[in-house]
Amino acid sequence: MRAVVIKGEWAPRRELSPEEVAGRWARDATAAWREPKWTLDERAVPRVAGPHDVLVRSKAVGICGSDVHLHETDDEGYVLLPYRVRLPLVPGHEIAGEVVEVGAEVRRVRPGDPVAVQTLQYCGRCGACRSGLPGHCVDAEDSGFTIDGGMAEFVLSRESNVRSLAAVRERYSERDTYEIGALCEPASVAYVGLFLRGGGFRPGGIATVHGCGPIGLASVSLLRAAGAAKVLAFDTEPARCKLAELVGADAAYDVTKLRGDGMRPSDVVLEQTSGEGADMCVEAAGAAAAVLPEIERSISVGGKVVLLGSESGAVPMQTMAYLLRGASVHGSIGNIGGLDPVIALHAASRIDLRPIVTARFDLAAATDAVRQASLRQDAKILVKV
Repeated sequence: MRAVVIKGEWAPRRELSPEEVAGRWARDATAAWREPKWTLDERAVPRVAGPHDVLVRSKAVGICGSDVHLHETDDEGYVLLPYRVRLPLVPGHEIAGEVVEVGAEVRRVRPGDPVAVQTLQYCGRCGACRSGLPGHCVDAEDSGFTIDGGMAEFVLSRESNVRSLAAVRERYSERDTYEIGALCEPASVAYVGLFLRGGGFRPGGIATVHGCGPIGLASVSLLRAAGAAKVLAFDTEPARCKLAELVGADAAYDVTKLRGDGMRPSDVVLEQTSGEGADMCVEAAGAAAAVLPEIERSISVGGKVVLLGSESGAVPMQTMAYLLRGASVHGSIGNIGGLDPVIALHAASRIDLRPIVTARFDLAAATDAVRQASLRQDAKILVKV
């Protein structure tokens, strides 16, 4: 089968754990992997070997910011992704496709079914799993990061990690069904952060979303579906601001234009809320150093901050802003627990993220797709297999 493969040089630049060294993987890829090379290779089709295995023919795979960070490098040639990685690897963790073969004990899906693939395979044994936070599993395998993902003609999963898109197919075309399936991964990341980790908000509340990439746009749509009286979005790209309004924002603001007009996002929020501030503030830009000061100026009493943007390094935080307002901060990663409700919301037409797909590439052009994504002008780019 054809598959995109990332290869790299193993060159640890700081001390790793014995298990990382023995397995040639790193919990923080920036510490070990350099000079990444993306190529289109031939690989064997994965075999259905276990009773709960499911073989899926990939149909649509999203390019994520984490994929871009596995393509871009710092001045020393090290990848920019601060997440666990083992190379060589088939990337792609936003996967939708058609079931082609199942193990003997698979019951919930059958060949021909359209499915979305949940890529994190949590261990069930570590402290995070035992405490009910499997999305933060410390020993997980993760398709597209530590085991092969979906940017290939076929991907192997386990029954517990595939979700039927049959209800979506009843409402949408086949092409749209698979594209929605791929979009459900970033949408479920937003769902988990907003509602499972952040605890949601009272219907009628005011919400802000800083950063209108796929997770930010999904947050806009979900906040609207959950009953926000007003959703305000901010981004540095005018095109993304338009998409935010298309998927549910009451207004979206170009931060660069605001700055030119002598205004800040927090000024807008305070003006739009009569000085009360926002009840839920989402950092989805991966630019907390710029976003947190705006949130700290414009969060309501009892407000919540949900951190969904991915970045490495420390940022300043004005703790008194949170203390004085009794505000809380919630970090979240992964999509465990979010895929089923996001699929159901699409099937019921409560949300529709199809407009955020701004470019499509064939599998053979996947490297071009990740290069275009690195320009940070598109919302969601899909690789069609």
